[in-house]
Amino acid sequence: MVSTTFANLTRPGTFLVETTAGYRAPEFASFNTVYMVGSSTTGDYGTPTLCTSLEDFTNQFGSSPSEASVKLFFRNDRQGKLFFIRTRIADLFEVTLVDVTAGDVVITVNGTAVSTTLVGDETEAEAIAKYVLAINGSAVASAVTAVSGGTDSILIRSDNPATALTVVSSDPDLEVDDITPASLPTATDYIYAVENTFDALGGKNLEQGFLIAPEAFQNLSVATDRLALGTAMENLCADKDYDWMALVDCGPGLTTVAQVQTDGQQYSTPQGHLAYYAPYLIDIEDGVVPPSAAIAGLATRRYRTQGFHQPPAGAQFPVQGVKDVQTRFGNTQQSVLNPLGINLVRFLLNLGVVAWGARTRSSNSFYTFVNTRVILNALNGTLRDAFDYEIFSTVDGFGILFSRIQETARSICRRFWLSGAFYGQSEQEAFACICDRTNNQADDLENGNVLLEVYVAPSPTLEKLLVNTIRVGIGQVESAAAAGQTITN
Repeated sequence: MVSTTFANLTRPGTFLVETTAGYRAPEFASFNTVYMVGSSTTGDYGTPTLCTSLEDFTNQFGSSPSEASVKLFFRNDRQGKLFFIRTRIADLFEVTLVDVTAGDVVITVNGTAVSTTLVGDETEAEAIAKYVLAINGSAVASAVTAVSGGTDSILIRSDNPATALTVVSSDPDLEVDDITPASLPTATDYIYAVENTFDALGGKNLEQGFLIAPEAFQNLSVATDRLALGTAMENLCADKDYDWMALVDCGPGLTTVAQVQTDGQQYSTPQGHLAYYAPYLIDIEDGVVPPSAAIAGLATRRYRTQGFHQPPAGAQFPVQGVKDVQTRFGNTQQSVLNPLGINLVRFLLNLGVVAWGARTRSSNSFYTFVNTRVILNALNGTLRDAFDYEIFSTVDGFGILFSRIQETARSICRRFWLSGAFYGQSEQEAFACICDRTNNQADDLENGNVLLEVYVAPSPTLEKLLVNTIRVGIGQVESAAAAGQTITN
């Protein structure tokens, strides 16, 4: 091939150039990391901090409502990799309306006076609405949020938990109280941690894995608060810069099929990035613990020994560190909940406590099972990092760059297939990678765009096994089996 390099060589002599050719075989993206959002008495706020054991966790974060869940995680994966995110509690003030009188009423928020004019004939609810509108439309609206706390009060919260909030008023018609929680964060605090912790680091710089918040789901008694948190978790995990998996716990005190069904069905996930689990577990210290930490632990333990294409469920990997489940659901109850994507942890005789469900909350049949989502997550993560060295390369007319990109993708998919993550007796049945002029038009190439299409068939999941016992007459077994049908006398 003619080289333009000669144009830069202006003196006589021999010149050596070392380069590379062919496609690379990138490493698989790992899926053995767990991110837990919670609170504690010490430790850094809003920073994923690696903990390698319960002792390591307590040394870094002190006492924590998440301690039982951390303990349960490491009991299910002693070599587990857990990153804990400490949630900061935002300042919260309540302004209670004592009376409604005509005139200008001033509430000073973070040093800024916010004035509201009342005519005097408003109801309490109408006056509260005016106060909320005034604060949210003022100069401090970018730093705080005001909402109605009921018919006679306003709640004012700092949007950034790291920023202090002051609220004062000398008006006799108002009473101001600092009601910032002393220990447990609110739903908004947990959501802030989910939405603002990871983006600063960049999803591409974080290992793929599970996102859990057992402390939050156990302590948030209002279903809409849990839904808001679960939605924030799903949105993060579904972001293609992340491709994680959110494991959501049922609410506290939900012990009936109807309660669990109502709670579980409020969550949705278009492409299967969220899975829901119930009931709570009884650990060996007789504590009641949400199941997500145990599921995450047994998942990463199984992935390490059998591969990430295996579902985080089944009798091969029972839940460790527990004595029982809070509610023993039976086959009849599970036959109602399982088709809805509500996963049960059950106590089964001779098997112990096992995760007996591995579905997502997606209604799309392509994303029914957790391991299908994890397979695709790992594939996406591997492909995302596989072509960094190809960016800012010239697209030649001989198809060399196309071929290199295509073969790199094929190499990745081939290893997924050989490991059992893709289904098919041949590569052609399991996957296909296309990067050539058939799917790259001239206009796209002129604009610096190259398209690689990767088609894959993830391996399906054995969830139900039907054993068909057929009674045949004496001397008819061979012929009946060959015919594949029942013979009657």
